[in-house]
Amino acid sequence: MAEIVGSLAMSHAPQVMIDPDNWDKINIPRNNGPLAPELQNVSLETKWERWNRCMAAVQGLRDTLNAVAPDTVIVVGDDQMENIRPDAGMPPFTLYIGDEADASWSLKYLGQTQDQNRPRYTVDAELGGWIIDDLQRSGFDPAYARETRYAAGLGHAFARVLKHLTPSAQYPILPIMVNTYYPPGPSAARCAQFGRALAKAIQGFPEGRRVMIVGSGGLSHTDIDVELDTDFVRALQTNDLAFMEAIPEDKLVGGTSEIKCWIVTASAAGRPVAQVTYEAIPRAPWGAGVGMGFAAWSQ
Repeated sequence: MAEIVGSLAMSHAPQVMIDPDNWDKINIPRNNGPLAPELQNVSLETKWERWNRCMAAVQGLRDTLNAVAPDTVIVVGDDQMENIRPDAGMPPFTLYIGDEADASWSLKYLGQTQDQNRPRYTVDAELGGWIIDDLQRSGFDPAYARETRYAAGLGHAFARVLKHLTPSAQYPILPIMVNTYYPPGPSAARCAQFGRALAKAIQGFPEGRRVMIVGSGGLSHTDIDVELDTDFVRALQTNDLAFMEAIPEDKLVGGTSEIKCWIVTASAAGRPVAQVTYEAIPRAPWGAGVGMGFAAWSQ
């Protein structure tokens, strides 16, 4: 039988790809609200300190993954009209079950093209097919895809996390796309239900698989909501799924909606997080920034 051998979650914002000295390359003027007082006038030195703590957290997640050496890595992330688009339907949950998938992590901000930085990953389509069938038995009707439509392959929510955690593509993957970004999408409560159903499906797979689940995205952005992030981190630490399920939809909009991918992951783990790092990192003077989160659950 398959088993879940651990779970991870991490932000995939551009800040994890570029150091603070180069954030001016990704700053696009927006009409964001004012920064919270504690985020105003943050010095470059402080940004570097916070960024270094984030990079240390990423290294910790990578070390955890490699220490466990799972058979399959399930990545739960959103898709921002890269492979899931209105002209072909916008399902709430989509599993990619092609035999392979490219995932270019190139950054246009640096003049990189999508045919660069493009590892190819083996996909655990067998496990994916089983999960789809079992999710249906649990009251879900997930979509699936066998080909990518995006020129870069998998969307950035997958490519950036994989770049940091398994850059040499040594582990088979199973991408699960959650339509968090474009309403109507699944509620926080529905994502929690999906996480529990996903865990049940994995554990019911009749063949041996050691599976790691990785949630991608969040936390709050592009407006940083420190209060929401702090409350959410506290819920992770106490396994307060009731709090997660009750987060109002008007709090989970835009990039902040990616918290739902963490909710899927936390619900599948079904226990308090073992370690978590949170850093509120403003990027630009007009309020753009990200509440950066990195977490690991033991099984």
